[in-house]
Amino acid sequence: MLSERFCTIALGGTALGAVAILEGRGHAIGYLQMVRTLIEEAELRPGEAVLEVGCGSGVLARWLARRTAGRNRITGVDINPYLLGEAKALARQEGLEGAIEFRDGNAEALPFSDNSFEVVMSVTVIEEVDADQTLAEMVRVTKPGGRVAVIARALDMAFPMNLPLSTSLKAKVEAPGVIGQVSPQGCADASLYRRVRQAGLTQVKMFPQLTAFDRADPTVLQWLEGVLLPKLTQDEAHEWEAARAEAEALGTFFMAWPHHGSVGTKA
Repeated sequence: MLSERFCTIALGGTALGAVAILEGRGHAIGYLQMVRTLIEEAELRPGEAVLEVGCGSGVLARWLARRTAGRNRITGVDINPYLLGEAKALARQEGLEGAIEFRDGNAEALPFSDNSFEVVMSVTVIEEVDADQTLAEMVRVTKPGGRVAVIARALDMAFPMNLPLSTSLKAKVEAPGVIGQVSPQGCADASLYRRVRQAGLTQVKMFPQLTAFDRADPTVLQWLEGVLLPKLTQDEAHEWEAARAEAEALGTFFMAWPHHGSVGTKA
């Protein structure tokens, strides 16, 4: 609408907004270790088709495309048209345009026929949607014998931070749920394991995870602090900043984000 009346310049790329956070997180060593565990537990084999539900900027789809080197058909679906546009542009920039298909779609009503993929995965999306409906859809589009692999942010686990804080402040900043939120019908706790079984999956594997972010992940740390610091008093914020400076000087500072992970097989 703006372009009809004005010269309109759309800014994008990996340095701005939500894309910067998704890309920074998706390149962090700790985060990729968690995703690598998910793929290993899903036992992805050459030739199998993979669907990522809620692919965002495509950072994990691109990582998987490089990891599998063309041995698997990879599809990413997301409801956000801006993120999909960025995902396509980033894949093109990295020479992966032909390796990944990006599709518009709702996690609660996936635009695919039954039994379409061997592996259907979703990473930190199930908190934002109707969790049970999304799991049902993921199971529906998975072939018999295929695997459904899910990771959820955990609001029921402590949030470890490697800082020399007072006992009271440490308890406050590490408390479950201190960072993050969940939609009314989303899942951000250990109920994930019950839900995947109720969705009809068998051979369910369960693995809570901690993903650490340190000075090598400045975009993610900036976002985490942006959520945490407003919850502190002025004195607590000063203590936090001093403790971080001390830990940074020693090279030992990190914040660890808890997650729940599960992989199940469609009967």
